[in-house]
Amino acid sequence: MKGTSKMLVISGELLILVSLVMMATGLAMNSPSSSLGSFLDYSTARRVHTLTAYLFIPLIYVHATAGLATALKRVRALKSERAQRVVLGVWTALVAVLLLLALVPGGSSSLSSPVSASNSTSVGLTLEEVAKHSTENDCWVVIGNDVYNVTSLIDTHSGGKEAIIQYCGTNATDVFFSKHSQGAYEVLQSYYIGSIGNSPRGSFGTGAKGDREKGEREDD
Repeated sequence: MKGTSKMLVISGELLILVSLVMMATGLAMNSPSSSLGSFLDYSTARRVHTLTAYLFIPLIYVHATAGLATALKRVRALKSERAQRVVLGVWTALVAVLLLLALVPGGSSSLSSPVSASNSTSVGLTLEEVAKHSTENDCWVVIGNDVYNVTSLIDTHSGGKEAIIQYCGTNATDVFFSKHSQGAYEVLQSYYIGSIGNSPRGSFGTGAKGDREKGEREDD
């Protein structure tokens, strides 16, 4: 009983610490122009936030399990060791199933996408045309050679509205890859609407990153 109570207290204190870190990093990502955001840059805050989120999962399981074990000892019908093992086993299985449902890819998403079927193939666009879409209510950006309509992302972007608005209608390749992971780039593909010129989708022949890669190849 003492061991369970000790585990309950320790896991609870760790959960408080992890929750505070997650709150601080979340605020830093959401408001990069704030004092907290200037102290903790977006990419660092994102990495720490992700790490603490993964720590939160086992901690909440341990804390809840210890609490459940303590509660079971107070229920007369479940005081037997066998009954407690059954209940804790069901609880563990339930948590495992929920984690699998949350982490294992489930195929095509049913969420609505701003990209229509007609945009599934490359559509030729120009930088001049992209530049016309430079407002909060109509925002296109260029990443590499690809053009994305990110208007619907502005209100929900974890880095804050201004992080996107200031690049509307421009080539944001360098800043995007300096602040986002490959996973974010894959998510961005849902907002693809075309490519610059006749370049194939996913290419970097023009644009900031592509120019840099081209220069590196020429140096070799």
